[in-house]
This record gives sequence, structure tokens and C-alpha cells, in this order.
Amino acid sequence: MSASLSSKNTLVSSIISGILSLLIFAILRFCSDWFNGSQINVLVGGYLFSWLFILSLTCVSNAEMVIFGKDFQAKLVPEIIFCLTLTVAAAGLVHRVCATTSFFFSLLGLYFINRISSKYYSNAAAAVDVPVKKSGKKFK
Repeated sequence: MSASLSSKNTLVSSIISGILSLLIFAILRFCSDWFNGSQINVLVGGYLFSWLFILSLTCVSNAEMVIFGKDFQAKLVPEIIFCLTLTVAAAGLVHRVCATTSFFFSLLGLYFINRISSKYYSNAAAAVDVPVKKSGKKFK
């Protein structure tokens, strides 16, 4: 019962984050002239595009968890690089500096996501006992 509910929650989270990422991209693309107005607007655009990265990574990761099982984790090479590349390319359509700032804000967001994830999932990793190799020599 709980595995089915967890799978449904993951699927709903994937759908909602996918819709929100498309909505953020459409709004940022629609208001691209506003981001060219001043330097602070460009920085705000980069910050908002970093949310596009976080939401798209959540969408992809949760979709993979539904398909491959609840223990599946997003890796650096396929998922994170793919979502980061798409986000920077989308931000580059709006403004070049938006792409640079979104890259740095996305890395900062990824750092905090990793911290939260390791804090949340550290209890499961701590339960596994690793055998210690004993050396043959005894010291007096």
C-alpha cells in the first residue's frame, strides 16, 4: 500500500514540476524584453532560470524514480548535465548574462539540494555496517 502511494506521490511531483518548469520558461521567454532593461533585471532572470533548472531536474529525477524504482538516484552525467545544459541554453535565448548567472545560481541550488538530500537519506546509509579489515600484525 505504501509503495503504491509513494509511487503516486512521485508521479504527481514529476508532473507538477514539469508543468511549473514549462510555465516558468514561457513566462521568462515572454518577458525577455524586460530582462534587457537593466543589470538587476538580468540577475533576477538568472535566478529565475535557476528555478527552471531545479524544477526540470526534479521532473526528470522523479520520472526516473517512477520508471526504474524508488531507489534510483539522479547522476551527474546524464540528468544533471542535461538539465543544466537545457537551462543555460534557454537562458541564453533571453540574455547572455542571464545564462551565466543562471549557471552559477543553478550550481548553488544544486549544492543545497545535495545537502538536503544527504541529510534526509543519511539515516539509511548509516544503517549499513562495513566490515573492517584487520591487519595481521599486532603492536606492543
